[in-house]
Amino acid sequence: MINNVDWSLPPLPAKRYFSLREVCELAQVEPEQLAQWQRQEGSIIGKGGNYFTRLDVIKIRQLQHGIADSFGQQLFDAQGNPAIETDELRDELEKMLVKIEKMLAN
Repeated sequence: MINNVDWSLPPLPAKRYFSLREVCELAQVEPEQLAQWQRQEGSIIGKGGNYFTRLDVIKIRQLQHGIADSFGQQLFDAQGNPAIETDELRDELEKMLVKIEKMLAN
């Protein structure tokens, strides 16, 4: 049997419903990150965004790494603009292009 428990997350309390604040604490994501992820993915988890079931919390915890990685605070400045420098962006794009060219060559 495979155990997919993420021991870095806090234990899930024995409750039926959770607030947005509680969900974010349990999944270790910011409320803004969760809201932005839901808008981008076009899926709403929870009852109107304010109340979440135990199953909702489990789903969000499973997606936690994707939510945090995609919308980490270090990626945006205080105004919500990308915090990456032009040179860094250019380097990342060049690395991606090399990977794509390698994949296409196969």
